[in-house]
Amino acid sequence: MILIGGGVWFFLGGDEDASKTPSRAETGVPRVEITIPPRRRGGRLTPPKGKRAAKGSLNAIAAADKGPGAGVVIPAVTMVAFANIPEVKSETPLAKVPDLALVEQSPQGPLPKVGENGRKPWQVYARPFEARDARPRIAVIITGMGLSGAATEAAIKRLPGAVTLAFDPHAQGLDDWVFLARQAGHEVLLSLPMESAHFPAVDAGPYALKSSLNPEENLRQMEFVLSRMSGYVGVATAMGSKFTADEQALKPILEAVRNRGLMLIDSATTPHTKAARMATEIGLPRAVSNLVLDENPSKAAIDGKLAELEVIVREQATAVAIASPNPATLERIAVWVASLADKNLVLVPVTAVADKQFLE
Repeated sequence: MILIGGGVWFFLGGDEDASKTPSRAETGVPRVEITIPPRRRGGRLTPPKGKRAAKGSLNAIAAADKGPGAGVVIPAVTMVAFANIPEVKSETPLAKVPDLALVEQSPQGPLPKVGENGRKPWQVYARPFEARDARPRIAVIITGMGLSGAATEAAIKRLPGAVTLAFDPHAQGLDDWVFLARQAGHEVLLSLPMESAHFPAVDAGPYALKSSLNPEENLRQMEFVLSRMSGYVGVATAMGSKFTADEQALKPILEAVRNRGLMLIDSATTPHTKAARMATEIGLPRAVSNLVLDENPSKAAIDGKLAELEVIVREQATAVAIASPNPATLERIAVWVASLADKNLVLVPVTAVADKQFLE
């Protein structure tokens, strides 16, 4: 189902340079949001005594101010659209999360932190990978997770566990989705909304980080987003063509991400981004998207981008791609992954490429 609230926000990849027309992901197409039944389990995190954590997705909280179109429900893509993609037969589940030693309770909800013994979430929650594997490494990140139940379930069940899944903080039921994703071997990221150069035509939402806010306000915004779920290895910049080009606004955010033991994925929505370079300077583990696989969602175009990705990784030994959970995208990725062993290439979780890309 598609839930149209008082505002519509888009976080998917694409070139967001202000000199260009907004990409397909930035047009006025409604967001997709589906809630799955809560998984019955113990060990829920609780806020400190006397404190009350914020609840619900960002969409639900922001929708308290009802606007035109609030509550409109429209049918969306179903599992039938993914039926031609076979399910992955078996993957080793990742450890259950969160590790309570890596959780800081806050009034807004649980936040990641570095453990007393120096254990960091980006390492503890990572999918294991054989570091001695000398083959060129490719990481693929599927964004927008949690917004469509059918698309999220398909990505979890029909893509190999080495594919990293980035969840949208506007989605509901995030802890349940994370549980299912990690059970299927996927490490997960949380998308961090940032101001677009196309604002207000393109709005990253009420909790986006903005150049106009002071550092304290942006840190509060980020902590609210970080509290939406647990068990992620890092954050992926979402939109951000304006914010990631603003060093003064960006620096305290990157320092806070580092201090919480997370990894940064720069979605590189603009060639003017400074996020990856600054991350390197302050010792924040990072990776950078080399390309978006499905800005053109046709199968032929996706195959072309996958071929381009292979060229990049053979030249640079490491490459990262971002994609959306569209049926055609997932189908072409699944077919392509099956061919990598014969090409002497290896698909890896994004933590396996931390700090391994050359920055121009």
